[in-house]
Amino acid sequence: MRFSTFVLVGTLAAGFSGTAMAQSNASSQTTPTVAPANNAGYTRSHWIASGFVGGNFNARSDSQVVDNNSGNSIDFGGETAYLWRGVVGGEFLMDFAPSTFAVNDRFLLADKPAVNSYMANAIAAIPLGVDGRFQPYVSGGLGGIHLATSITNPVTATTSSNHEMLGGTNIGGGAMVFASPNWGVRGDVRYFHTSTVNDLGSGTPADQLTKALLSGLTFWRANAGITFRW
Repeated sequence: MRFSTFVLVGTLAAGFSGTAMAQSNASSQTTPTVAPANNAGYTRSHWIASGFVGGNFNARSDSQVVDNNSGNSIDFGGETAYLWRGVVGGEFLMDFAPSTFAVNDRFLLADKPAVNSYMANAIAAIPLGVDGRFQPYVSGGLGGIHLATSITNPVTATTSSNHEMLGGTNIGGGAMVFASPNWGVRGDVRYFHTSTVNDLGSGTPADQLTKALLSGLTFWRANAGITFRW
């Protein structure tokens, strides 16, 4: 009987000892820590679409007819872009301005020219903050700049509508600020420059004047609006 008791006590002691050693070894091992999720930045590829309104200012032209002090005018437009990893991509930009500048001879034009632009740009952004809700960006590229106006013939006293489009460039930048993961606001300042035409070519005097007004035209546009990403 005593021998059995000693065997039982020894078995229990060995079991408790093994359990204690296992717990001691487990506690001595360092538990790996899990790094916190990085919510700074917006690194997935996505589309952006924006609508905006603003103004033109500081219009200049090679033509002496253009009044370089004609002041500001309203413009509106939209853009769509694709950003790979939220950083680089392509952009299509459209701007429409019903009246951009005045002319020194008020008898030549029946109204101020409307100048519209259509640009294919490269765009680069830096997503900052939680979910990349603040995104400064720069963009620039090539496209076409279109001018439309009405020109009065001083001899016949008739008015004709004339249109002309030349190649142009643009460069600018701004920032997008998202109040939610998808919706936000956008502000943009941009410089435009049309190509210079040395030979006005054939056509009526009104056609040649329209091309001369657009040749070498430079202007700035600043605008703000709503933007959406998905």
